[in-house]
Amino acid sequence: MTRGFGSDANPRDGDRVKIEVDLEGGIVMEARVTAAGCEVSTKASAALTRLARGRARSEALAISAADITGQIGPVDEEHERCVLTTIGALRAAIVDAHVKAIA
Repeated sequence: MTRGFGSDANPRDGDRVKIEVDLEGGIVMEARVTAAGCEVSTKASAALTRLARGRARSEALAISAADITGQIGPVDEEHERCVLTTIGALRAAIVDAHVKAIA
């Protein structure tokens, strides 16, 4: 198992998301999140970890804002960047785990 860490921030709204993933055989076995910021960011982070668990690395990297809003409900255009911040943190964590696994 390889553990990866990623984070992203949305300074405009004060969002800061940190995600830790465990990859085993290219599958996201676990995803843990620490999020601070607006309500949308917090909800999106929780939904994203549920969506990522059990998915192949490539599938988890392909999770979109639409996938997340399908879980938490629609968000206005102003808060879409909060959802994108969570996706950025997940992608960074998966890339970190992948690089560690091949090193």
